[in-house]
Amino acid sequence: MTKMPVPGKTTGFAITATVVLALLLLFSILPCRAGDSSEMETLQHLKHLSIEQLDTLEVTSVSKKPEKLSDAAAAVFVITSEDIKRGGFVSIAEALRMVPGLEVAHIDANKWAISSRGFNSWFANKLLVLMDGRSVYTPLFSGVYWDVQDTFLEDIDRIEVIRGPGATLWGANAVNGVINIITKKAHDTQGGVMTAGGGNLEQGFGAVRYGGKIADNAWYRCYAKYFNRGDFRDHHGGSASDDWDQGRTGFRIDWDRSDDDALTFQGDAYTGKSGITYYLTGFVPPEVYDDRANLSGGNLLVRWNHSVSDLSSIALQLYYDRTVRNMELFSEDRDTVDLDFQHSFQMGNRHQVVWGAGYRLSHDHVKNSRTLIFDPEKRTDNLFSFFIQDEISFIDNSLQLTLGSKFEHNDYSGFEIQPSARIRWNPVENHTLWMAVSRAVRTPSRADSDMTVEVNAFKTGPTFNVMEFRGSHSFDPEEVIAYEAGYRFIPDSTLSFDAACFYNVYHDLRGLHIGDPDPPFLYLPPPDKRLIPATIDNRFHEDTYGVELSAKLQVTRWWELSAAYTWIKIHLFADKIENTRNLELAEGGVPRNQFSIRSLLDMPYGLQLDTFLFYVEELSDFDTPGYTRLDIRLGWKPIKYLDLSLKVENLLDNLHPEYPSIEGIQATEVPRSFYGKVTWYF
Repeated sequence: MTKMPVPGKTTGFAITATVVLALLLLFSILPCRAGDSSEMETLQHLKHLSIEQLDTLEVTSVSKKPEKLSDAAAAVFVITSEDIKRGGFVSIAEALRMVPGLEVAHIDANKWAISSRGFNSWFANKLLVLMDGRSVYTPLFSGVYWDVQDTFLEDIDRIEVIRGPGATLWGANAVNGVINIITKKAHDTQGGVMTAGGGNLEQGFGAVRYGGKIADNAWYRCYAKYFNRGDFRDHHGGSASDDWDQGRTGFRIDWDRSDDDALTFQGDAYTGKSGITYYLTGFVPPEVYDDRANLSGGNLLVRWNHSVSDLSSIALQLYYDRTVRNMELFSEDRDTVDLDFQHSFQMGNRHQVVWGAGYRLSHDHVKNSRTLIFDPEKRTDNLFSFFIQDEISFIDNSLQLTLGSKFEHNDYSGFEIQPSARIRWNPVENHTLWMAVSRAVRTPSRADSDMTVEVNAFKTGPTFNVMEFRGSHSFDPEEVIAYEAGYRFIPDSTLSFDAACFYNVYHDLRGLHIGDPDPPFLYLPPPDKRLIPATIDNRFHEDTYGVELSAKLQVTRWWELSAAYTWIKIHLFADKIENTRNLELAEGGVPRNQFSIRSLLDMPYGLQLDTFLFYVEELSDFDTPGYTRLDIRLGWKPIKYLDLSLKVENLLDNLHPEYPSIEGIQATEVPRSFYGKVTWYF
């Protein structure tokens, strides 16, 4: 096995994290009355919310304004801070396993394939992910690096997940869904929290956060955290060399300048490294590399909310984001600046209008390798956007029609229109019916346009054949027309039921045109090599349909059960039959059936027993078997301000794979693991 050199470490963020951690530890020993901890008050309040109260929680991702979850005309699921705590999750990606309609698979110890309603892969490109309104996808391939999406988990207020297009409000690449991670206001995180723990896979982690007052109408919090996670097993039972460690620090300041004006200023910085084993199949025999991705980055965000009147409000947001990923295969340095304006107002008695405009500038510098080349190495892209949406109410607000569209101009495909129409009807109390039809597009990424990569070497006689993937400037956006319908029923405070079904029609999906317009040709003798060009092109269309069900039952005041089921069917068709290869993980790349059941049990003496059982069907086209996984968490609160917990994951199986060995990444198996955690509120 060839070992590659590890690039030099970036130390600036590490020094910052160390300094902030020292300051936070100093804060922790300052006098602070335990009764002043608003963190504990918030957790206790959320814990005792009934199912009926939980379904009246406000969500903002569906309409870009607060509305009751039960009234949202979309397939939306909310993960609360209590869900994250009781699940014992140590990463945002793992918490998303709770959501019906999402496919979540561990690729290795630090990588996930996450998507909604199909098209799942490491480079899944049809799901938009936001954190406090900041987009975290990379335009390099229109996907998300999940190994750098993190924060102090106790500061997450909720994660709103929309399955289905959200492009009318959120823009291109919100094709199959939107994940919006929303953190708590600084006012709600006063006092301190310290966590520490470790286990066989979670080898060590710790974090501290402290919040306080700057003035009577201004609050702050700051945090620092670090974790070190071990590696998974390869298919031979050895180490997959995919261990992972990361340090992160951040802050948030909220200032209620007046009754009509509120300012938020927040930021994060991180540094770490992620192990990866990959195969360069453009060589015979394929070369195997243990590499190390050195990661660093940071962001700053400022948001101003202004209340014009009781019926009108304005929001203005500006953020800067920098990400750096250095590895031998390729390196990406990216700087992004984003400005977003939004105005909502009521017009007459029936119309609630929200409109806005935005601009995003993204500049990158990519370091090429011998098998993966971006031309040009540096590129600056501009994105201009405008949206408008009108909610029209009828029959005392029991019937609501929502019409809107997003208008965008990007540097790859030019001008795009993404409209939608939604209708919500409450025929009787506690019953909600909704339907929607939407158009969304996935605009070309930097890789679709500018990348060349050599793959798939094979031998015919004395000649080595190497396939070369080439980007194309003529690649058009991928498009979906989505038809959705849903039903929610909350008969009382002990039971809730949610159902959604969808039928999606995709056009112009990405594929490869092999051979033409450039025929195969010989190069680099001896030995003879034949290069087979394969150009990215719009070559497929697809029909996808499915059902997503979820229910929650409060059996007693001390026992809660929830269940979810997803069924999906995919049909892929080639528009251009000759010399065609699919680049999407389509028909056999997602599990047709998924099922989960979750139990939260409060026991005497401050004990909690929480179990999460889920089943994922096989990936039929990739020789990846299905699996059933059971996670168990035992929690104990010996005193009011101390939480102890022990969690065992994958209890039923010592090892199981969740993702195939494709895209040049080594297949791994998820091991059984356990860890203990201590949380102290002060």
